[in-house]
Order: sequence, then structure tokens, then C-alpha cells
Amino acid sequence: MAVKQRAALISVGSTIVLATLKLIFAVITGSLAILAEAVQSVLDLAASGITYLVVRIADLPPDENHHYGYARAEHLGALAQMVLMIITAVWVLSEAYQRIFGPTEIPDVGVWSLSILSISLVVDWYRSRVLKRVAEQEKSPALAADAANFANDMLSVTVVLISLVLLIMLQPLALVPVWVLARLDAFAATIVAIIALTVAWRLGSQAIRALMDDVPADLHRQLVQKVSNVPNVISGSVQMRTRFVGAQPYVEVTIATPRGCSLEEAHALTESIESVVCAELDGAYVIVHVEPGRTPTEPYTTAVYAAAQRLGLNVHNLDIYQLTERVRVDVDLELPMHMLLDEAHKWSEDLEQAIQTELEDNTIVFVHLEPRRDQVRPAVHYGPLMDDLKGIVPQLSCAEAITQFDTLLTDEGIIVTVQHAFPPTMPLREVHTRMAGLEAELRRLVPGLLRVQIDPEPIAEVIIEKVAEKTKL
Repeated sequence: MAVKQRAALISVGSTIVLATLKLIFAVITGSLAILAEAVQSVLDLAASGITYLVVRIADLPPDENHHYGYARAEHLGALAQMVLMIITAVWVLSEAYQRIFGPTEIPDVGVWSLSILSISLVVDWYRSRVLKRVAEQEKSPALAADAANFANDMLSVTVVLISLVLLIMLQPLALVPVWVLARLDAFAATIVAIIALTVAWRLGSQAIRALMDDVPADLHRQLVQKVSNVPNVISGSVQMRTRFVGAQPYVEVTIATPRGCSLEEAHALTESIESVVCAELDGAYVIVHVEPGRTPTEPYTTAVYAAAQRLGLNVHNLDIYQLTERVRVDVDLELPMHMLLDEAHKWSEDLEQAIQTELEDNTIVFVHLEPRRDQVRPAVHYGPLMDDLKGIVPQLSCAEAITQFDTLLTDEGIIVTVQHAFPPTMPLREVHTRMAGLEAELRRLVPGLLRVQIDPEPIAEVIIEKVAEKTKL
């Protein structure tokens, strides 16, 4: 049996014993205060039974109809206890009113009455202490409500004991009028009822706030601030919702991160945010939604690629120029080679509009349509040209840096592939310039090539020295 269920069951057993004893002595003595305590104990029995039931329900695992589990049943149990306490308090107030303003007699109070109330006080103290400890350990609202209920019983029993002791002490002395002594018991019952209403209001408001997804006032602000401080989270973009189902917190976070981040970077960002939230809210179940966002310092190139990706288009050869009064964008748009011109032109216009929206209205956009070959095409190695290249490559200015070459014969023409070694520290711009020079040499020595494909590779220090010496010459 779970710890919560065992504590609730102990509470039920002890309440049965106390309710029985109080009812017996209430009938014997005729004391409204003891009767009020007895009725309250009977309702405590119902409350303890409800608590035992709801903690069993709350421990059930999530299912198809309750994805968050049944933990909120405990809050419903707390509401039930509130209703029972209000019913008790209203009945006691009604009886007290009749006795205070109507005819009544002095109750017959003896040692046994005081004894049973003293025992009740000790039992209430013990079970309230046990229930409170288990409620804190298990974070159980139902057990916490039960503990608060018995703490209220302790206070009310204390009030009744004081009234009965005063009645026993004052009655023989004849210092207080008889009508006051006869109603002292009712006054004590009224105080008990008012205490019960106060506790019921506190328990009920806590349960209602929990069922309405109320969260601590500063929790939302603290979580938003912590998440906003995570690197790559755009300032002001954090949106967050937090709820508690029983003791389990659930947090949904939406953030924006600079556009151009990879999927791996976005995933790493979500894990960082989860860690930050869990550090503030232990055991939280966190869901993070990442959206691309634009920053004031975002490069123009990122904006152009974002516009193309939003339309599902592929672009390359992007160049952006700052003119005197406006920005010019030149870009190649890849489209299927069998697409008709009117459809391709529509995509081109859409891309231009998207780029102008991303940048500014007076941006000039020139789109070059590039046919994209989506199908696998047949090709074979072209042996005759391969033999010719063996004699041509040594004549090239960068022959020592060429580590491999190959030829392909396709339906459209001949393709030459060359693997060229470059110093690993060489800027990419210079690498591109040298590749363009090598392509021009090959086209001059081998006219009619369809394409020259150059694969740049970083080289070892020995080859670097040789290439550097030849470059100086």
C-alpha cells in the first residue's frame, strides 16, 4: 500500500473511534459544544473517507482519456472537505443561535467529558502531524487538506475544553448569572463554527486556484527571465505557460532563435531551455517550441535564404550589392528543367516579392533561372580523353597540386573532374579564383567540354611547400 493511502486509512480509523466517543458523551451531557465536536467528527469521517478514495484515484497512471493522470482528484477531495466543513459550521451556528436566544439549560459536564475531549485533542495533534508530514513528502493536496482539517479540530476542541472548564469552575461560585452559564457552551460552539468556516474558505480557495491552473505570482516572471538569458534566444520572444497537475509541473515554452540555425542547433537549444526550467522547477515536464526569428543584426544573405526556404525553393550564386540608394540582389533560382517558362516565371516573381518583403520595398532583385536536373542520368568513364589528360595535366601550371582526375561521357557532353590540393589556410576567395583559372586552362587545352568539376582538398605541408615554390617561380 502506498504511503499516502496508508496515512489516509489511519486517519479514517482514528476518526471512527473519536466520532463514536464524542456522540456518546454529547448525548449523556447534553452539551452543544461536545455535540458540535461529535458532528464535526462524523463529517471528518466522511472527509477522511473521501481523502482515502481520492488519493487512490490520484495514484492511477495516465490513460487514453486522462493524458495528465488523475492527480487533480486530490483537489476535488479538498473541495469536498470544504463543503462538509461548511455544512457542519452552518448547523452548529443554527443550533447555537437557538440556544443563545431561546430557552436552554446548563449542560451536565463531568470528568469523563473533559477526558474524552483531552483524548481527542491528543489524537488530533498526532494525526495532523503525521498527515502534514506525508503531505509534504508526497506533495498531496488532499492529505494537506485533511491535516489542516484536523489542525482546525485541535483548535476547536481547545475552545470547547476551555468553555467546559470555565463552566465547571464558575457554576459553584455563583459569580456569573445562570443565563450566561447556560449559554457559555453555545458561545464556544459559535467560535468553533467560525473557525471551521475560516479553514474551509482557505482550503477551498487553494483547491479552486489549483483547478484553475493558478501558479505562484513570481514563478512565471522568474522562468521567463531565466529562459531569456539562454544564448541564442531572441530577446522578448519568450512565451510561456505553466500548470500544475497535482504536484507535477508542466511548462510549455515558445521562443524565437536567429534564422539560419540548423536542426541540431535548435535541438541543443531546447535541451538548454529544459535544463534551465528544471533547475528552477524541479521535476518539470517541459515542452519547447522553437521558431525562426529575425534580429536587427541579421545579414541580408540570411534574409534571402529564409525567403527562399519559406517558399520551398533552392537558390545559389547569391550576390548582394549596396548601391547608392538601394540594395541589389542577384541570385540563381533552381527549378526542374522540364518546367514551362510561364510557371517558372511565376516562381521567380514570388521569390522577388518575398525577398523585397524581407529586406525593403526599394530592393532590386534579379533572378536567374537555373534548370535543375532531378533525375539520375546515364554516364560512362571516357577512356580516350582519360589517356589524353595523362599528357595534358603535367602541362598545367598547378600540375603538382592535382592529385586525381577523371572523365565522364554523358548524353549532353563530356565532364572532367579534377581533385586539386590547396593549402588549408588559404582563403576561400583565393581558392575559387585559382579553380576558375584551372578551369580556363583545361577548356583551352580540351575544347568542347560540357563542364569542368574541380574538387578542392586541403594538402599536407610537403605539398604546400612545393606549390609555394612553384608559385614564386
